Amino acid sequence: MTEKTVTSQKWYSSPAAQEYLVYLSVILLSSVLLISPVTFQLEVTTPTKDFVNRIRSIPQGGVMLWDESSFVTGYYTQGQISLYKLFFDQAKQRAVRIIFISSCVDGPMAGAMINKQLEVQDTTGLKYGVNYVNLGWQPGFELVLSAIAKDIQTVTKADAYGTAISDLPMMKGLTTQNIDLFAFNCGVSCDPWMRQWVPLGKPILMQGGYALISQASGYIQSGSITAYLNGERGYVEMERMTGYISMRTALFEATNIMGPYSIILVIVCNISYMLQKRRKQRGQ
Repeated sequence: MTEKTVTSQKWYSSPAAQEYLVYLSVILLSSVLLISPVTFQLEVTTPTKDFVNRIRSIPQGGVMLWDESSFVTGYYTQGQISLYKLFFDQAKQRAVRIIFISSCVDGPMAGAMINKQLEVQDTTGLKYGVNYVNLGWQPGFELVLSAIAKDIQTVTKADAYGTAISDLPMMKGLTTQNIDLFAFNCGVSCDPWMRQWVPLGKPILMQGGYALISQASGYIQSGSITAYLNGERGYVEMERMTGYISMRTALFEATNIMGPYSIILVIVCNISYMLQKRRKQRGQ
């Protein structure tokens, strides 16, 4: 009677251990890419160039208005932090004055998002009320957009912090016609902004997701929307143009790398499985 030789199995040989190792490698690689972003060559598309260059071409001492109407991930992925930095650089370099407001249909969270964005910006050399103002969230959605189009002074009596509009130097004597550029982001139809702002004959910039392009395409083709910043890809392209690399770029690049890495893992694991199976067959 022959005795069967029992060989000890290495801990990493079991399917369960190998599965955990695969997950661990994915987590480690993702973490490294997030901590130390790796940027690859990326073509900046024309719409993004137009968006950034239009902001950079606001006249010296001009005025822009930004309507913050989307607040889902912009703060936490830091894409909008880079966008706000672009705004404030215009204020520092060319004395552009900025009006922040939120007409968000979903409620006051977008107004709170403006506060969070402003808290992390470098406003050295700028003075609140002189170089920029925050009018906060205003209820009414399209009624707010209509009020902006008719007379910016009638939108609200006080800013987001309770200061009377009449006490803000930047707002004294300011009319809607003095605003050189209107810009907004949104996660819904852009029709309300177009209905109210297109008749003003001023440049209008929009930031929205991929799903809104088809809905906004008519306005883009007609020139009613001067430039469109397209979702996550648009934010990353903007960061490449401005040099303000944030978590948004890190997430984008990590996602791009994880795709090919996953494919390589599948190939390697299948080859490893076939070799192990062949060795077992030879040992029998």
